[in-house]
Amino acid sequence: MKAKIVLAIAAALAVPFAEASFQPNPKGAVKALKVTRGKPFKTGLVFIDGKYIPPPYTIERYGLVLRVNKIQATNPVIPWEEFIKTQEGVTVSKTTTGGTSDAATDAPEPEPEPEILSDDDDPLADLFDDEPSSKKSSPKKPAYKPRPRKPTVVTTYSFDGEFVPNDTTKALLAKINQSRTEVDALLRQGGFVCFGADYSRVTGDSGTSKMLLMKLPDMMKTCQSAAALRQAIRANGFTFIPDELCRDLYQNRVDYIKLFERQKAAKEEAEMNALYGGRGY
Repeated sequence: MKAKIVLAIAAALAVPFAEASFQPNPKGAVKALKVTRGKPFKTGLVFIDGKYIPPPYTIERYGLVLRVNKIQATNPVIPWEEFIKTQEGVTVSKTTTGGTSDAATDAPEPEPEPEILSDDDDPLADLFDDEPSSKKSSPKKPAYKPRPRKPTVVTTYSFDGEFVPNDTTKALLAKINQSRTEVDALLRQGGFVCFGADYSRVTGDSGTSKMLLMKLPDMMKTCQSAAALRQAIRANGFTFIPDELCRDLYQNRVDYIKLFERQKAAKEEAEMNALYGGRGY
C-alpha cells in the first residue's frame, strides 16, 4: 500500500506547473518593452496561485507582467493602452455592449405579491353589510418592469508601425520596473510573496516568512479540506491570508513534501548560524 502512495505522490510532483489564469501579455508588449531580469538568488519564499515555487529565484519584468522563474505571476502591471495612447497615428475605436435590451433577461424574478383577501373571501362580511355585497375582484398585480441597464462602452486603441519610446512610456516602464525591484528586494531579504490571479498579492517580512515555513507544511499535510486548512491557518496567527489563497494552498497540498525539504534545510542552516554566526535563510 505504501508503494502505491509513494508512486501517486511522485506522479503528482512530476506534473508540470500549470500557468495561472492571469491576463496575458498584450501582443507586441514584449517586443516593444523588452525584458528586465535580475540575478538568481536562494532566499525567500514564493507561491503562485498556491503553488510553491522552489528557489533559486529569478524575478523579471517580461513586457508588462512580472515573472518568477519564467512563470507569469501577475496581470499586466500597467494597461498596454496607456503606452499605445502616446504613439503617433493611434486609432481609437469604441464599441457598445449591453444596455436596456439585455435587462429583461438578466433581471431577477420579482418577489411574489402578498395575497389580498376580498370581502367575498370573508364568511362574516355579509353579516355586517346593509346591502348584499356585489362581487369584488382582487386588485391586479402591477406588471413587472425590469430596471434598464446602461450600455457599456469599450474603447480600443491601436496603431501601425514601430513602437517609439518617449518620456511618458519611459515613466510608465519605470513604474513596472519598480514593482519588479520591490519583489526582488523583499525576497532577497528573506520575505515571502504569494501571487494570485484572483486576489491581491500577499507579502510578509523575513520573520513572518520563517514562521510560515515552520508551520505551513504540517497544516497542508494534515488538513483534509480547504475549510480545515483555512481554520488552521487562522488559528496559527496568519489572519492576513485570504480565503482564496487558503483554497489554492489546499489544492496544491502535495507541495508540503517540498516545503518539508525546505524547512529541514532552513533548520540546519539556522543551527549552523547559531554555531558559527551568519545570516538566516
